[in-house]
Amino acid sequence: MIKKLLMIVCMLLLSTSAFAVPNLQLYIPGGTFDTVSETWIAPTSGSFEVWVLAGNISATESIYDIGLVASVGGGDTAPTGSLTITSLDGGGSSTYTNGDFAWGTPPVDSPLPGHGIFPAWDVDQLVTSQTSTNSADWEDVYDMPTMGGPTTGQIFRFSITSTFDYVHFDAYGYNDKDRRIFAPFSHDAESGGKTPPEIPEPATMILFGLGMAGAGISRKFRSKK
Repeated sequence: MIKKLLMIVCMLLLSTSAFAVPNLQLYIPGGTFDTVSETWIAPTSGSFEVWVLAGNISATESIYDIGLVASVGGGDTAPTGSLTITSLDGGGSSTYTNGDFAWGTPPVDSPLPGHGIFPAWDVDQLVTSQTSTNSADWEDVYDMPTMGGPTTGQIFRFSITSTFDYVHFDAYGYNDKDRRIFAPFSHDAESGGKTPPEIPEPATMILFGLGMAGAGISRKFRSKK
């Protein structure tokens, strides 16, 4: 009976992780997806696109004040290069050089939680100040690796031009209850051919914990026989 219950819970977790659409995720058209770090890798290091996909939390609640954070590596000195982020939806363009990046763990100028790539040199760009609450502007948003979904949301498209050897992108936003929504561990993006350190996926850690608990319960019942 206990084994059957554990199997049902595991199946539910796997189905949830496979088909749920993240509230906030990054995607690189034409890129490849690293399943260990849940990161999209750009096909080229120089010019590519990064999309911020914001799925609506409910039929009336959207994510706003979305920020895009670019990290160009670690070390005592910021790497030399330039990074241009251009909105493909009419939001303007910004260019950053090594002097614009700040050292932080997590980034000093954004509310991101720390994860595998930090400490690093980062720059924070506000993608949009407010997502639309007009349902006519919403699009179908999918979980890009599995194509699970869809859910309604908005897609913010950016052209990236970089001369840095390596750039890692994160995103964050806020919901209508002023709670932060993070993209880390829910599909990041990067270029330069360097994969970030291996970070256990949350679902993997949950399954590992359930497995350990199940083994303990099974051992306990066997000892009573």
